[in-house]
Amino acid sequence: MDYLRSDDEQAELLKQWLKKNGLGLIIAASIGVGSVFGYQEWQDFQINQQTDAASRYQELIELSAVNFADPGTDEDYARLLTLAEGLRQTHADSNYAALGAGILAAQAVERGDYDLAVSQLNYAESTVGSPELRAMTALRLARLELELGQANVALSRIQSMVPSSLLASTSELEGDILVVLERLGEAREAYERAHVELISKGFNSAVVDIKRSSLPEGS
Repeated sequence: MDYLRSDDEQAELLKQWLKKNGLGLIIAASIGVGSVFGYQEWQDFQINQQTDAASRYQELIELSAVNFADPGTDEDYARLLTLAEGLRQTHADSNYAALGAGILAAQAVERGDYDLAVSQLNYAESTVGSPELRAMTALRLARLELELGQANVALSRIQSMVPSSLLASTSELEGDILVVLERLGEAREAYERAHVELISKGFNSAVVDIKRSSLPEGS
């Protein structure tokens, strides 16, 4: 029995066991320790990335309070562009990049830089993970397209949107677009849908009702 073996025998058995299994143990131990430290380093990296993204995004929000229509805001606008591009380059797989693009788009409109605004909203719509945020971005893009005289493009975008919690806003904007296109009967139907959706959710439908009632009778 084991407890009757001499010290020499036990020592020899230990050497033989180590000869067979020692290398495997060392490798396993090394992998185990490496995995622990690797995971901790990965966690630290992830936390640092999230902190960096949040910090850039917060600065974007603060800069959004600036009136970029003022020509004296060149330096702030340049900083805004740098922050948004940094989010896009460094944190492209996060919603921060898409949200940052949305903020930049709004300020670009103030600045009169419409091409940049459209490109940023297109980027945001194509990359944002949340269906709700994607719908909001598409809605903003359609509004901008309408403002830029691209009513047919805006209508196509609106009509291709998947129904969402923004159904009332989508229907109202569809009505606005159809009015511009002089398709007044369809515009009335769109405003009706918006009215019904707003009332069903307990929201005020006064603006939509005014738009609907301003349409010519019989349209």
